[in-house]
Amino acid sequence: MATDNVHTNESVLEHAREHANDVNKALEAIKQLAADHPEIVEPIRTASSTDDVRRILHDHGIEISSETLWLHRGVLFTDGQPTWRG
Repeated sequence: MATDNVHTNESVLEHAREHANDVNKALEAIKQLAADHPEIVEPIRTASSTDDVRRILHDHGIEISSETLWLHRGVLFTDGQPTWRG
């Protein structure tokens, strides 16, 4: 029984690591998109909601949840300011 719990815990930890890696890759992709295409920053900053930002990024090939965007909204661009009002 204890062995099953160890395997379950290892599985949960591995899933958490994979999720964190995916989030970090998406955040880096957003920063790179802004660096390569500065014109994308304005539509993101003027978006009325986090979901609008998620759709803009999806249209540029970046998949990230609205929840993750909200949590990281102040670190997407180099000025450290919240990225959008929503």
